[in-house]
Amino acid sequence: MDDKFATSAATVPEPCSVLGTSLRPFCLGHHLLFKRLALPFCGSPLADAEWEQIQIGIAICGQEWDETLAQLLNGEWGEVFGEWVSRLEFDTFLGFRFRRKLSKEFLDDATALFRAYLQDGYKKVPVWENVSDKNAISISAPWEMMLRNKLIQNGYSEEDVMRHYLPAAWYDYYTICELNSAKACSDPARWQKVFFTQDDFEREQALKGLQT
Repeated sequence: MDDKFATSAATVPEPCSVLGTSLRPFCLGHHLLFKRLALPFCGSPLADAEWEQIQIGIAICGQEWDETLAQLLNGEWGEVFGEWVSRLEFDTFLGFRFRRKLSKEFLDDATALFRAYLQDGYKKVPVWENVSDKNAISISAPWEMMLRNKLIQNGYSEEDVMRHYLPAAWYDYYTICELNSAKACSDPARWQKVFFTQDDFEREQALKGLQT
């Protein structure tokens, strides 16, 4: 998906399957589980990580986030994850169990695919750099809580927010900011729009062309 300018198409996730596991749309809940488990690619898709950490990330994103959370809280996650790894690493033939030989190329391809999935999940919304929450107060709340509470304040359920495809959640957040700003704006001449649009992008490219 082209992320040079804002487009509603960016709010629709594309299907992704890694190691035979269909990944759920990346959401705030997945991110918070990464953070709780101190996975190195939390917020940083290309960060160095061990293969086992990549496996944990894939297994987490292969379920709804609250399903994994429930397993962590009731002590079942270790067993669930172990069974997932077993299906990946072992095969059965004529009643005998054999360990599959997973080549470096195979592991590298799976890692690259998972990292591309994370890059998509963590992609930023194209907005003007001077855009904030239209609030002069410096907010100390973590961005996860800002996003969560802003959407809940505007009618989303907590379940909706935590399962919402993360790029789509950010688009909703900034749309709410823009609508609130427009409502409070008394002087159209001082209006500052939020999203960097296709028209803005094309205008910028045209200006660059004139300067060369």
